[in-house]
Amino acid sequence: MRRLWPLLLVAPALVAQVLVLWFGLQHEWFGGSILKTETVAVLLFLVALLGIWRYRGPAALLLILAGGLALQLSALGAGPSSSDDVYRYAWDGKVQLSGIDPYRYPPSADQLDRLRDNSLFPQGKTGCAWTLPDGRCSRVNRPEVRTIYPPVAEGAFTLARLLTFDGSDGPFPLQVFGAVGVLAVTGLLAWWTRRRGHPVWPVAVWAWCPVTAVEAVNNGHIDWLAALLTLAGLLAYQARRAGTAGALVGAAIATKLYPALVLPAMLRRHPVRVVGAAVGLVALSYVPHVLAVGGKVIGYLPGYLKEENYSSGTRFLLLGQVIPVPWLTKAAVLVMAVAVAWAAWRSDPDRPEFAATVLVGVGLLVTTPTYSWYVLSLLVLVAMTRRLEWLPLVIAPTIANLGANGFGNGINFRESCYAAALAAAIIGALIRVELARRSRVARTLQPA
Repeated sequence: MRRLWPLLLVAPALVAQVLVLWFGLQHEWFGGSILKTETVAVLLFLVALLGIWRYRGPAALLLILAGGLALQLSALGAGPSSSDDVYRYAWDGKVQLSGIDPYRYPPSADQLDRLRDNSLFPQGKTGCAWTLPDGRCSRVNRPEVRTIYPPVAEGAFTLARLLTFDGSDGPFPLQVFGAVGVLAVTGLLAWWTRRRGHPVWPVAVWAWCPVTAVEAVNNGHIDWLAALLTLAGLLAYQARRAGTAGALVGAAIATKLYPALVLPAMLRRHPVRVVGAAVGLVALSYVPHVLAVGGKVIGYLPGYLKEENYSSGTRFLLLGQVIPVPWLTKAAVLVMAVAVAWAAWRSDPDRPEFAATVLVGVGLLVTTPTYSWYVLSLLVLVAMTRRLEWLPLVIAPTIANLGANGFGNGINFRESCYAAALAAAIIGALIRVELARRSRVARTLQPA
């Protein structure tokens, strides 16, 4: 019975989280605010995680996999809750299957008029967040700019549409695609954990975290694919397959750009092969689009950087507390350069995930992004390394993004969320160092 008591935490907390996500996402059960739903889900997740950490029974992995499946299914119960990016995904896939390069035209272009229908461009203007120049409603965000997503992501959008036999403009196929991807990451983590002889509870960090279910499944963000490819790349590197590892991380970069932060952690062994394979994969993925549309492949990236205040430097919220605005961008580059140099020098080639976790974490703390789906790659790394001091940084963008509107202009609130995550990472690291020191001292005091 003593071995089973943690299940008294796991079972009710996990069931409650499934129900909270199902009802909260589908009916905005908690007063119309998805923030309340996610906050309750995070608290229940932490309780369940505590229970599975303490559980030593043989059914732990099966419980983690079953709970992960239930949570992903719960997130499929409603349309996107806090992002409309999935409609852009669906549109890009539709455009590609029509034989038009997705980087050639923005959704509002007259040349694409024959592709627009009531599913993505409904009649009427009630509740319409985006409009075409002629006033027609658009579910596709920023319809007057070309797509921003790299080629591997574009290929994934097209594949998702092909699997529905080119018949759906809605979000559901991409949500299902995300659920399958989340389960693939869970399975790969479980396989690697068992193969290494590690405790299995960290798999639940990925599988049970509500950020995974909400962002990868409910909102349908393709960042799950970047996380999957990053994980596969790190495992290939551990297995001494440098070229394969570089190509996989290159594919992750060609899905979302930020997995490039992982590469410096993979430079202690065959760095030329790793970087060459990564750069080659990215270049190869862009070749057909460059041949088709030339410089248009850059899409909306410059506009996005300006929109998010990266061009001016004011997006770097934590650095902005100690660095004057004119120097912010230079300071951000310097901090990242130091982190990259540290990772390239200190990374363990047999365990590159530890340096990668620090690099990705520092990258998020420096850039303080508005959007919460960028943290999925960090969440995978937290599951690999068991460095739970980074878990608050996984949660911080969700709270900052969804809660900012209730606090004036929201900037101070966002700063506070990221500052709390930074404090947690520092305190956690200091505790870990102190525990390691005490362990070394205890070993030296043991009689020979």
